Amino acid sequence: MSIGKMRHRVKIQKQTRTADGGGTQAVAYSDLDTVFASIEPKAGAERLFADQLEERVTHIITMRFRRDVTFKNRLVYEFFRQGQKYTRTFNIKRVINRDTRDRYLDILVEEGVAT
Repeated sequence: MSIGKMRHRVKIQKQTRTADGGGTQAVAYSDLDTVFASIEPKAGAERLFADQLEERVTHIITMRFRRDVTFKNRLVYEFFRQGQKYTRTFNIKRVINRDTRDRYLDILVEEGVAT
């Protein structure tokens, strides 16, 4: 993949769980790092397979290889159009080390759905 295609500045966020005093846990996200990536839309759907519900994939995000990106993280893409700020949140479903060469990660994500 050409580095020039990685034109989206994406934040990698780490999940933190803290006790809220009521017996449950509150989930918060903090920024881990900011990297350049390519965001490619894909179709996605939900289906029942072998008595299990498979998640849908809406995008594939490609970035340089890192060992600290897992399904527990999420990716946030913020950008401005005509003076207005937009934020897109992607929940990671699967992380694939492309060709097992430790060069690129293909990250299968779902946009805008709570984890």
